[in-house]
Amino acid sequence: MSVLICGFALFSAAFLFHAVAWRVKKPANTVKALELIFCLVLTVGVIMLIQFGRIYPHSLMLPHDFISYSYIVVLFFSLFLVYLLSYPAIEADSPSLAIVLHISRAEDNGITAEEIKELLKDNQLVEPRLRDLVDAKIVDLTGSVYRINKKGMFFIQPFIAYRKFLKLGKGG
Repeated sequence: MSVLICGFALFSAAFLFHAVAWRVKKPANTVKALELIFCLVLTVGVIMLIQFGRIYPHSLMLPHDFISYSYIVVLFFSLFLVYLLSYPAIEADSPSLAIVLHISRAEDNGITAEEIKELLKDNQLVEPRLRDLVDAKIVDLTGSVYRINKKGMFFIQPFIAYRKFLKLGKGG
């Protein structure tokens, strides 16, 4: 039980630290900032847990062996990776989310297919995503030409392999 409590508590602390930091000033490279914040909180948190474990050796809420600490780290990183993978969807409007929000604002009147197509021409959906890719150093921008780099190729290979495995083709 201490593994679950401590793992979720550390993740919650990192999440709150991240939320407060973003309220103060959102960093240019959000992925690097998230990695830094979550790794820092995990490191400091585990050190604090070890110290509290020495002070309160009989506490049932604290881990007392190496295996428990490794489970806490695995749980924390599992939660962090899930959050990191879903963060882009939270951070920015996806075309699907923009369409649904636009339809919901129209309420009972609905919207036409032409209005949806016009919405998707909006650069607010595309330009910020391109900027994010450049900031994350997944693509390089030279003049007005975007090119995938080694880091980008490394990042997309699992997605390409998985799509091939599921026979999904090149769609998006």
